[in-house]
Amino acid sequence: MIKLVLVAILLALSPLVQAGMVFDESEKVVEILHSQDFEANLAKAKEGDVRAQYLVGAAYLYGLEAQEVEVDHEQGLYWLREAANQGAAEAYDELSIAYREGLGVEKDASKWEEYLTEAAERGMPDAQLDIMNLYRYGDPEMGIEKDEEKYLYWLENNAEAGYPSSMRNLAITYRQGLGVAVDLKKSFEWIMRAVELDDSMAQAYAGEFFEKGLGTEQDLVKAYMMYDLSTGIGREAKHEVAKKMTEAQIEEAIARSWQWQLEHGVVRPSSDGYRYQPDVSDREPLSLNSESNQ
Repeated sequence: MIKLVLVAILLALSPLVQAGMVFDESEKVVEILHSQDFEANLAKAKEGDVRAQYLVGAAYLYGLEAQEVEVDHEQGLYWLREAANQGAAEAYDELSIAYREGLGVEKDASKWEEYLTEAAERGMPDAQLDIMNLYRYGDPEMGIEKDEEKYLYWLENNAEAGYPSSMRNLAITYRQGLGVAVDLKKSFEWIMRAVELDDSMAQAYAGEFFEKGLGTEQDLVKAYMMYDLSTGIGREAKHEVAKKMTEAQIEEAIARSWQWQLEHGVVRPSSDGYRYQPDVSDREPLSLNSESNQ
């Protein structure tokens, strides 16, 4: 019986311990912090409201001039720890900054790394990028060295989370074999995921993949199309690949670029002032998937 009661208590508490992000992606946390009703949130914080604990803690840590809240590092750290104890990723992120900058505590590299890791693991976007770059470059000032294994872990984590820059870097990692086995198919797949997010640099890279047949079949029409979509980044490469194409192929590539723009709701000014806007209404969607493992 006692065992069942303990299990029930743990289940009841688990949502708090695993809270993750307590603010929605659409919420502007900085604005919420500065426009908050501090006294009301302080009362809520004392009742255990995790969002209020974070807002009160951040207000004390940095001060809130509009509401005459003076900097009080001790109180700030107390309330941020209370929110962190309930799993708030934002609170872990603020605590990491406190230990990085020495706000109310001695600078502590291990604590900074520990709290930053917690914030990142719980879904804090800024923390995920910060810790990835920490392990990529290291931090001599804080005595933290580069760590290729941890960098690759966070690079893939951030790519999976939808960051185009991380997708591009992961594609380069697999293409060049940086800490992993060379895998052109994976490299191509990651670059195309960034392409679908309308990342211009990824589209320029994709043009090269199609032009050279890296991880996919060589296809000059798709190469021209990708260079075209990448605006100015791929302009020179587009002109070069055009020298190897027929006029019919170039027109097909332009039509496919125009079709992609219509399907994705974007307009590219890069197409040298299209001589025409081709009718693509009767065209089947163009597959850009990998077709070989070269």
